[in-house]
Amino acid sequence: MSEASTRDIIIDAARELFGERGYSTVTIKDVAARAGYSPAMVMKVMGSKAQLYAAAAPEVPTPDFHPGEGEPLGFTLVRRILARREADESEPWAKVSLLVQDSPDQEAAKTELRHKYVSWVARQIEDTSPGLQKSQLAVCVVMGLGTGLRTLGLLSEEEMSTEQLVQQYGALIQGIID
Repeated sequence: MSEASTRDIIIDAARELFGERGYSTVTIKDVAARAGYSPAMVMKVMGSKAQLYAAAAPEVPTPDFHPGEGEPLGFTLVRRILARREADESEPWAKVSLLVQDSPDQEAAKTELRHKYVSWVARQIEDTSPGLQKSQLAVCVVMGLGTGLRTLGLLSEEEMSTEQLVQQYGALIQGIID
């Protein structure tokens, strides 16, 4: 196997683990086991755990939609968060603050994740507001939903139907976007 493919396999394994559990609870041994290599190989290819994290930081969530087709972005974002909850999948929007707090370099992580998330939303809504304020507001509201649902278990399906939540919370996000 080539060095590049070994590196890619290790980064993919680390990205999954860091996304699931955060920086502090993941060990090089965990990454090695998931990737199918020895811890020594992981260290040889990646260097330190901090370097591995920098290369494997979880990606910005990408909802499954095509801008301009179907429902507006605010509603689509809520629908995707609820679909991940129903499928018991990881919720990237709920993990943003944890990824920053758990990072070996919190300032760098905050700067990087802020840029990724705000820029991603700004591209979706063609935000030209000063300082991308509309996008920043939208990110705050979406992160709040992801965290409330997944971390605190708010608004369970028994308390509010999926469609009610999509309509009510989606309208909040869409109000910011519009």
